[in-house]
Amino acid sequence: MPAPPPRPTYLALLGTVELRRDGPGGEEVVAPDLRRQRVKALAAYLVLHRRTTRSAVAAALWPDLDERAAANNLSVTMNHLLGLLEPWRQRGEPPFLVRLGGQGIRLVTGDHLRLDVDDFDRHQAAAAEAAASDLPSQALDHYRAAVDVYRGDLCLDLEDSEWLRLDRELYRTRFVASAVRAGQLLLASGDPAAAREVAHRAVAIDEWSEGAYGVLVGAALALGQRSAAHRLLHRCLAALADLGVTPTEPTLQLRRRLDQP
Repeated sequence: MPAPPPRPTYLALLGTVELRRDGPGGEEVVAPDLRRQRVKALAAYLVLHRRTTRSAVAAALWPDLDERAAANNLSVTMNHLLGLLEPWRQRGEPPFLVRLGGQGIRLVTGDHLRLDVDDFDRHQAAAAEAAASDLPSQALDHYRAAVDVYRGDLCLDLEDSEWLRLDRELYRTRFVASAVRAGQLLLASGDPAAAREVAHRAVAIDEWSEGAYGVLVGAALALGQRSAAHRLLHRCLAALADLGVTPTEPTLQLRRRLDQP
């Protein structure tokens, strides 16, 4: 068995790809290899496909190359990535975090390698469980924690690729849902300023999010900013009209509330 790393590593993909030692607040790894697009893409692919094969990775990252050329590129790129993940590994020593056996490749996560996507998933699951158990304050804590983990679109500094596109959209959608729900719970708990902050983050990711606009309008009303609430509702209705979508009942209720003298 390969020896465990002497220090834990934290790999963040929600936003630009970042590598840190000793946790999310630890020392950031700054190295030329981490600026290589294919090294970052390989790290991302392994995170999104924890168990895979050499041929699958090569086909995804080098779709325009023949099998032999793609395999050679994978070998070189894998060496760069292993050097980043485990710089203390001696020459010839098998890596601990990426297990290579024949055609198989497995990313080993846990105490020695933490991932921000796993933190995000864990907080979302805990929030849903708390909500189902009618524990809104606990749900709010986890929704806000999930929002904090999300620094931006998945692998923001990687070009759009077929293997990345679906996961990028999935995390974007889940972030917006978490931010909207956090905003709604913050409004209910009497903190419209914090609700407005998370809703603005949701709109920055999804400019057509009806739920996020609903939080913004509700926060403006709670803060006594009626004219701002009117402007925000107008933006919401215009965005929905662009999509050809009919406003939901909560949005219509806000409009009726604002129409009252």
